Amino acid sequence: MPDDVSAAKPVSPQEFSELMAACWRIGDGARIAVAVSGGADSMALCLLLKRWGDETGVQLSALTVDHGLRNESAAEAEQVASWLRVRGIDHHILNWTDKPKTRIQERARKARYDLMQTWCVEHGIDNLFVAHHLEDQAETMLMRLKKRTGLLGLAGMSARREGDKIDIIRPLLSISKARLLASLENFGQDWVEDPSNQNPAYERVRTRQLLKGLAREGVDAERLGGTAYALGRLRRTLARHADGLIANATLSEKPLRLDYEIFVQAPETLQEIALGRVLRAIGGQDYVPAPAKVERLCMWLRATGQVGPIARTLGGCEVRRMQKGGVVSIQISPEGPRGATKRAQNKDKNCESGLAPRA
Repeated sequence: MPDDVSAAKPVSPQEFSELMAACWRIGDGARIAVAVSGGADSMALCLLLKRWGDETGVQLSALTVDHGLRNESAAEAEQVASWLRVRGIDHHILNWTDKPKTRIQERARKARYDLMQTWCVEHGIDNLFVAHHLEDQAETMLMRLKKRTGLLGLAGMSARREGDKIDIIRPLLSISKARLLASLENFGQDWVEDPSNQNPAYERVRTRQLLKGLAREGVDAERLGGTAYALGRLRRTLARHADGLIANATLSEKPLRLDYEIFVQAPETLQEIALGRVLRAIGGQDYVPAPAKVERLCMWLRATGQVGPIARTLGGCEVRRMQKGGVVSIQISPEGPRGATKRAQNKDKNCESGLAPRA
């Protein structure tokens, strides 16, 4: 528990309304969902959303995923249901039944979001709220720094992440853990303690301890979160310019063909951002490929003089230079189920495995 809880102020209705105004859109719908594990963060967000929804007429549904990985999980999910039922909050427990035999912990997070997304789609809800807060943002920034994610990756989590089916919304990225605990105290609400939050086997737990050490040197979550916010503004600006580049260079959409000259004359950073966004969309991935891999793919596109069957693959896509009617273009299409066999036959290089030339 943070040391400064006693001095922290609860999130007021006015402040939360302002936080919502920054990530909520008119026309988003009259129903929303919130992920509630029962921990302090998600319980605080759930109650803040309930109060806000009562004032704005937006209906709230709370979703708890029972992974069934701990003996206590079913009882904890029922406890959350009991707490929220008393407060008049619509609540649903989603069970993860189709578990893999390997890499269970790794796949649990994806299963959690898949279950909640499916429920939202089935019930006509477009927005799922999650309770990532200021310290979570700082930890994410440090973990991405370790993984050499690149400058824009240090922007951390976005307040609103648009998906193909639903949007993930994080209104609490500027709010500290201590203030969420103070809010729960103000609501008179208890919460569930997850023992995994103290297990050093998990990277985020180790990073949390690292953050405490940095805070003693003046590099605290607030400073890191402020840097992430500034980088997030830069990321959004560059994304708009990258979308403009895609629109200006598009020759056809199925398959997507981009005018080669227009694309390569753009600043290299915009090329990489634009290509990453295209790869994510066409490949149907949750995230853009690693920046270093996109950079190598762009370097290959700029350096190669070949057109035709030679291709590179990344993010579930095939990327190649084509020539039609005297116009050289970049063609990006989904990699088919037999893509691996085709790569072997055509001697394509796979950027995903790091085989693309570094120029």
